[in-house]
Amino acid sequence: MLSICETQCVTRPNASASTESVCKLLLSLVVFSGLIALAFLHVGAWMVLPFAGLELVLVVLAFVVVLRHSSDYEKITFVQDQVEIEQSVLGEIKHVRFQSYWTRITLREGENGKTSLWIGSHHQEVEFGRDTMDNAQREQVASHLKRVLLKTK
Repeated sequence: MLSICETQCVTRPNASASTESVCKLLLSLVVFSGLIALAFLHVGAWMVLPFAGLELVLVVLAFVVVLRHSSDYEKITFVQDQVEIEQSVLGEIKHVRFQSYWTRITLREGENGKTSLWIGSHHQEVEFGRDTMDNAQREQVASHLKRVLLKTK
């Protein structure tokens, strides 16, 4: 999800499922997969049971990773003559500040065709929106940030 305002830009992962709905989904998967595995066990195919258990463990681990990153965010704020970048990954918050006059916004093309948005000044750079935006959104944010920076100079 991307939110752009005149003085602030916030991006966060698309977390459309709540913890409660994920728990309900996982419970239904456990019941459904367990019933199927027990039916196979009943007819003598006992090897289905450990593989069903392994499958459920991997699905649960995947959802745990997704839910842990659901509160991550990145935020750019323009305050007076400063550009503040705040990045939160797994609850660890990183703050970086640049003087607006010297701040540069750069889009770089990667080897895989994915662009990356870099904000920096004086040999220090921060990548913004690596995991939360697509190429079109990065270009949109870059042009917006450049316009806002021109207004502050």
